[in-house]
Amino acid sequence: MKIGSIFQPCCFWLAMASAYAQTLSPPIAEYRGKANGVLELRNDGDTPLAVILELKGFSVNEDLDLRFGPIDPAIKVELGASSFVISPHQTHYVFYKASARSLPAWFIINNTLTPAKSVDQGVRINFILPHLVYVYQKQKLRREDVLVRVFSTVEAGEYRLEFENTSSKLGRIRGIYAKGFSHEAEHGGFPLFPRETRQILVKAGEATGHAHFQIQFEDGFRLDEKPRSSPRTPTAVAALR
Repeated sequence: MKIGSIFQPCCFWLAMASAYAQTLSPPIAEYRGKANGVLELRNDGDTPLAVILELKGFSVNEDLDLRFGPIDPAIKVELGASSFVISPHQTHYVFYKASARSLPAWFIINNTLTPAKSVDQGVRINFILPHLVYVYQKQKLRREDVLVRVFSTVEAGEYRLEFENTSSKLGRIRGIYAKGFSHEAEHGGFPLFPRETRQILVKAGEATGHAHFQIQFEDGFRLDEKPRSSPRTPTAVAALR
């Protein structure tokens, strides 16, 4: 099932749920080797909420479209609870453990929240709050595992950044910073999946002779890349957060 840009659905559902006084924390969790975590569901409203938890797998393509699917059978997840009711103005904690026959691994714990009362008229509203879990391999991503390319697009001051992970390891970019451009610009972090390519668009303005993008990685190294002319027509992609 295609869900759109990787973090757009999460942000949409979290924003909608917040408007109805339902919150999930944290929306994303990261572990190395195995997961031993907890998620917090809070009901700040005046109506009890029935909650059902469901495990899902997901994949992301080059244009950052997120697709839900069955969880990988090699991943074993133990949930402290799979269904419960949260009373008004109360918080419920769900503890979980996860391991996999091979790493890295990733999955989603979907939390479906439904008002636990009868509806005489209208439509009952359900909210799905996703909790994304990444379990990294023990070996860290290295500088030589990543290829970075920066192209100027047909739009003035806009640049397309491509990140290719040539390894079998899961990594994460901490942040991207434009240096030596007419505008200050930075971009938040996102995961780099094994043997896949990510694209983002950044508007940084006119480049000087020393202009470059500084890419910081969670595994402790940095790559600097200067922009070059684009060899092909740029693809409009959703920015990943």
